[in-house]
Amino acid sequence: MELLPTHSMRINDWLGTYAMDLSRYQGADEGIHSAVLARLGDDGLNYHHIQHRVKEADSLGRKLDRRTEDGTPRYANGLEDIDDLIGVRIILFLESDIPAAMEALAGAFEELDHVDKSAEQKARGDFGYSGQHLVLRVPRDNPPAGCENFCGQRFEVQFRTILQHAWAEFEHEIRYKGTGPVPPEVNRAFTLASGLIELADREFDAINHVVALQRLRGEARVAGVQSGDELNAAALREVLEQELPENPRSRAEHYDWLVQVLEANTVYSLSEATALLRSADWTALADRLRYRFPPGHVRAADDYLLEQWGRAYIQRTAHLSEDGTRRGKLEYRLRRLVS
Repeated sequence: MELLPTHSMRINDWLGTYAMDLSRYQGADEGIHSAVLARLGDDGLNYHHIQHRVKEADSLGRKLDRRTEDGTPRYANGLEDIDDLIGVRIILFLESDIPAAMEALAGAFEELDHVDKSAEQKARGDFGYSGQHLVLRVPRDNPPAGCENFCGQRFEVQFRTILQHAWAEFEHEIRYKGTGPVPPEVNRAFTLASGLIELADREFDAINHVVALQRLRGEARVAGVQSGDELNAAALREVLEQELPENPRSRAEHYDWLVQVLEANTVYSLSEATALLRSADWTALADRLRYRFPPGHVRAADDYLLEQWGRAYIQRTAHLSEDGTRRGKLEYRLRRLVS
């Protein structure tokens, strides 16, 4: 009589299959990472850091060997049940930045699942790991640039604040890489730290809100902006903070990029740039482009300049991108502006 394979034997088979397909997963990981960077950049969203990885075989083997409470295999279908063979982690400054980043990626990929770790903690009335997880899939229709060869590939994205990330990394180091059981006092300390981090994240959001209101009233001024009429990133940031006080700040290097864009359109002085940006009807622009959420400063400015100069703007700035997709994106946005 032929014996049925044991779960351990099946795990070995799955790991063998995974090893044979590893180069494909690595290619998909790079393509997905590039697409994530491009999408967040296109939407002008600010973030601290993005990590990405393909799951290591040892880690995969341990996960496949997990059991439910009644002893049955948790992942009975092997690799088909694993969503995080490819993983992306987006670390943001503020907790209030997370929803916009999630919506941006859910708009570029197919959303299969969403797990709110923060809500789970609150529902249980305790403290611990907080964050948001999305399970996404590369769509077969209109896949993001760089992902065309990986349609159907699932991956997991974790969204954390800097403080949540620090807590999770340190806790993982102690709990799972230690030499023995964690003492009760350490568990208590982790719980206390988690509560303090939740409070700190909340206060950072409150601080950001107060500063935004100050800008709205014209009370805030950015210190250290160079005097004179020199066009520079710091001065542009101040102008855009005054023009768009409720929009999120862009990444620092994006303001430098905006200087290049303006100079490519023969705007060489701060006074010219200021007059140009202050002539914008930002509300009407947002209505025509139907943003899903307020864009970052530089994305909004880019759209306004596109509205002002049309196809000439595309010709003058299409080369100012790293991924080679800027021309197509500007063409698409221009069609929306004139429709």
